Amino acid sequence: MKKKYLIGLGVLLVLLAAITYWYFFADPSSMPADEQLVKEINSIYPQADAAVIQDTIFIDERNVLVPFISNKENYGFTSWTWHNKKWTINSVNTKGDPMLWKTNPNDPSSYRFIWNIHPDDQLGSIDLFLIRDRGYRMTDGIEFYDPKVQMKETVSLGDESYGIVELPPEWTAFMNPFIEVEMAKQSTITSSFYSEMYMYFGWIAYDAEREEAVPERSFGGNGTYGGVELEYIRRMQRQDIEIPKD
Repeated sequence: MKKKYLIGLGVLLVLLAAITYWYFFADPSSMPADEQLVKEINSIYPQADAAVIQDTIFIDERNVLVPFISNKENYGFTSWTWHNKKWTINSVNTKGDPMLWKTNPNDPSSYRFIWNIHPDDQLGSIDLFLIRDRGYRMTDGIEFYDPKVQMKETVSLGDESYGIVELPPEWTAFMNPFIEVEMAKQSTITSSFYSEMYMYFGWIAYDAEREEAVPERSFGGNGTYGGVELEYIRRMQRQDIEIPKD
């Protein structure tokens, strides 16, 4: 009797493990058809008024960027994640100015800049920045000075209005030590980490002639967020950055 009980228990545990894997860890299915994506976007956030799905861009196998055009010809985007056996909308943005999507907040190599710039803004490229401002503090009578750090990555926008780019390796190498220190202090990283370390992201827009531009059609949107870490990026001007001397 005891042997039968143990066999039955073992079978039950195997079945529970299989069901758990199937529910939480099974490979994602293909993305829904464009018509279904439009329907779900407008159901979650009617103000989006989505009409045309431009693309489905996989950041990894469980996170997808879906840029869209609205009936009013606004260019926006949504983020989707495979969760509990289905594709779920995490965010909807009615305009497409650049943001930073942190699929794993503890790992900068998973961060992605995402955007969907309106073609009427006629941008040719953008400069992305990682900046840590100069800082001074005193702890236990000891003075600390943080020098300014300014890293730049130029991205050519090409023919498509939308795009995605990962952080350069030198950015993640710079950020990792700070994140490791913060993780040693607390179990999760909060948005206050960046303000405490004087660190932020920014961008400058340029036209095809590399003249500074103002992307008016790509600003002023709104949206909804849930279960995803999206960070707004400061729109900057040349006067906001330090240009190295020759």
